[in-house]
Amino acid sequence: MDKKIDVSQSELTSTQRILERAIQVIEESGEAAIRTNPIAFECGVTPPILYRAFGSREGLIIAAQAERYRRSTSESFQYLKRCIDEATSRESLYTNISETLDFIFGDGRAANRRLRAEVIGSSVSRPALRDELLRIDREYATLIAEAYQKAVQNGWISSAKNHDVIALWAQGLINARYLFDEDRNVERGTAWNELTRRAILDAIFD
Repeated sequence: MDKKIDVSQSELTSTQRILERAIQVIEESGEAAIRTNPIAFECGVTPPILYRAFGSREGLIIAAQAERYRRSTSESFQYLKRCIDEATSRESLYTNISETLDFIFGDGRAANRRLRAEVIGSSVSRPALRDELLRIDREYATLIAEAYQKAVQNGWISSAKNHDVIALWAQGLINARYLFDEDRNVERGTAWNELTRRAILDAIFD
């Protein structure tokens, strides 16, 4: 049974083991495959421990989906923050952000965008999950705005702009990129990338 869990059991709490296994089940077989009792036993705990941690099967699904979304957001944030931190001028900041957008829009991130679309779709009928995704996005936007403070202080970008709102708006655009992944039309996808990159850069820079 332990082979099904791709994490070190000794380093995780029972709650973390359950969450990791639920994420794995969703990614391999979808939400319909979530079964609380088997997951509990596979993680070396009893079902009551699972229910105390997550409340119900639905609670476990919400927690797992929210964590999937959070991790995908964190990856993009870390990449963008590094590019912002490494900027030494307005010009290099512009170049770094443009290259970051190329990375985020790239084919290598298609699976990530699909994951996010799946989680957002799951949230349509789950207000608790929808609220959690909104919380994650707001937290992300705040961190991005904080990362831009160096650029604001150096006069590279305007202090009058609401950078957390821009980050939220850009996040929504990036989520929509999934539709063009599924379209599989290279010409349309490239045009979308160019238009969206220009719009985001125009919003950040005067």
